[in-house]
Amino acid sequence: SKRCGYAGGGTAMRKHSVIRDTIKMTAVQFVLECLSLWFQSWMTRRVGAETVGILALAGSFFQLAAMAAGGNAMLCASRFVSEELGRTGGCPARVLRHGLCFCLMLAVPVSTAVYWFAPELSRQFLRDAALADAVRMMALLLPLWGYCACLRGYFNAVCRVAVPALCDVLEFLLRVGILAFLLRHGAASSVQVCRDLIYSMAAGTFCTAIFLTVLYVRRRESGGTCSLSFWRYGRLAFPVALGGCLTAALSTANDTLIPITLRQSGSSASRALEQFGTFEGVVIPVLFFPSTMLCALSGILIPEIARANAAGNQRRVCHLTERVIQLTLIFAILIAAILLKFGGRVGYWMDGGTLSGKMIRILAPVVPFIYLEIVLEALLKGMGKQNFSSLNYLAEYVIRICVVLIFIPLFGFYGIVASYYTSNVFGNCNRLRMAAKTANMPFHPGKLLGKPLFAVVFSFAVAALPELFCPALRECAVGMVLFLGIALPLYVLVFWLLRERHTWVTCREW
Repeated sequence: SKRCGYAGGGTAMRKHSVIRDTIKMTAVQFVLECLSLWFQSWMTRRVGAETVGILALAGSFFQLAAMAAGGNAMLCASRFVSEELGRTGGCPARVLRHGLCFCLMLAVPVSTAVYWFAPELSRQFLRDAALADAVRMMALLLPLWGYCACLRGYFNAVCRVAVPALCDVLEFLLRVGILAFLLRHGAASSVQVCRDLIYSMAAGTFCTAIFLTVLYVRRRESGGTCSLSFWRYGRLAFPVALGGCLTAALSTANDTLIPITLRQSGSSASRALEQFGTFEGVVIPVLFFPSTMLCALSGILIPEIARANAAGNQRRVCHLTERVIQLTLIFAILIAAILLKFGGRVGYWMDGGTLSGKMIRILAPVVPFIYLEIVLEALLKGMGKQNFSSLNYLAEYVIRICVVLIFIPLFGFYGIVASYYTSNVFGNCNRLRMAAKTANMPFHPGKLLGKPLFAVVFSFAVAALPELFCPALRECAVGMVLFLGIALPLYVLVFWLLRERHTWVTCREW
């Protein structure tokens, strides 16, 4: 626990550590997201939007299978090891061993079932029985993937966030490099592309497993008494695993239903997969690309909140909750305004055509809700509200699937917009309410929403003045750079002028 800053002046140490770790993770994730965005655009041009849609379905199915086989292994390891670190004389190494055994108990039967029923699963989820071999190869990777997820969660919990970051870099570079090499000769069939994707994933997973194992063996763990037996760990991890599986299953069902309902709206099978590929390959990556910092922060928040919660430091939980929500809204509202103004051009530059640009602009106002979900889920899981998170995800996806089934057959591609708006607004308002209630955080709408809205309207209005005198600036890259060069400093300046004298959050008595 001294290593993680909970001895002596631990709070101040951890405050600087959270900032430092977030900066490190953000830098790494930003580079990876830039490369991923470029690679996604390259893939769309190389193999076509229809094949990208099939790959998106395959990725959604693999996420479901990996969650079922691993039991949400990274979250469980990160949370329970962090809680063990927050206790005096704990033994985090034994908690990790419990996690590995629990993961293995789930992975063997799930991998066997996926391998055995591969033809039927490929027919039902991927709409092509020829992909059964790819599904079988995917099944063989599941136990190793769960093993890597456990070790990632462990290193995240013991404040070595650079290790999971390096794993992300290694795995991404291997996967992208091998896939690009295999596709170098031009367009291939969707079956061959899926096989090449599995080969690249296997190489990345094997190298990550070796890397994590070497680093863990080199660590010297201090002895102690573990507060969790294996069966106690299993009872605590089962709801977490069930919640993760439920979320992944509903997400896979939603992704599978979108091409089906697009066909009901009048599109052909090929056109439906092409539209789905455009949405998953262009629109979603653009919307989520700026959230790099929040994804890095959320991975750090889970063990940080869990440690503070286990140590009974409720004041720190309250402070972190309000500060993180406030900073997320400041960032998300700015990004939403940028996408609302320049989303059309960004979609065109990503080779998504005018439809993707229009979808980006339409979905821009829901970006603050999407970004809030990233940090609110981390806060709730760190506070131990996994059951609420699972129920909320269930309600959110039920709403999303119902809207998909009703609106896409009626309005086509734009029915996806309705599903994203309704589910994200409902789910994240619930998350915000529960996070504030659990942390006993006073909710100030004026401070959380009023300031960023005023700042973005003021800065964008001033930045738009040059366009009144030279309308050509609206359609060129120079105009975009000039606009952002004026708007971003003004946005920061407004917050500096409206800053509070006392930055420490005053919380009600617990």
